[in-house]
Amino acid sequence: MRRPEDRPAALANRRGDAGAEGQDLPEDGGSEESHGLEDEVDASTPESRRLHALLIEFSRYRSLKNPLAGICEDLQLTPTQMHALSWLGNDGPVQVGVLAQRVGITRKTITGVVDRLESMGLVERTRDVEDRRAVVVRLTQPGSNVFARIDRGLDASLRRVLDLMGPEDRDAVFGILERMLARLTAEAEAADDDSQAG
Repeated sequence: MRRPEDRPAALANRRGDAGAEGQDLPEDGGSEESHGLEDEVDASTPESRRLHALLIEFSRYRSLKNPLAGICEDLQLTPTQMHALSWLGNDGPVQVGVLAQRVGITRKTITGVVDRLESMGLVERTRDVEDRRAVVVRLTQPGSNVFARIDRGLDASLRRVLDLMGPEDRDAVFGILERMLARLTAEAEAADDDSQAG
């Protein structure tokens, strides 16, 4: 179970924290109310953000589609399209091959997914600055707006899960997930070291 080699820096203030530039993303048709998220815009907590960050890290090892399934129908996107938008929103522009790896599908299949998202105006293709042969996919402004809705919906779900736990249980869950992630990371690094030595 190998972790992708690239480790993009965390995107600062992507939820529109206070003082961030561009924190109020314009809607791309329809209101927050139509998606049932009108009360979720600024309601994330340090603990929900911490849990979200851990789940993002775990999803690098195994596809994490289920938490987004409820939003797919509302936004008329397939789970695979939703997954691709989520990775682009979390990691920023990536090469098509890296996006295929993140989503857990073949390069041939990701091409069709990107084609459809591009026709919907949610992503755009550009050439990689460092390798002109490589194609990079990035969110457009409407795509960023959709990602913001996905992100708020997932955060709301995580807060509902956290509300079922007391403080000690939350600390225990965070500790378990962090220790598991440290072990997965150590195993992936050891596997990389072995492959480079061989």
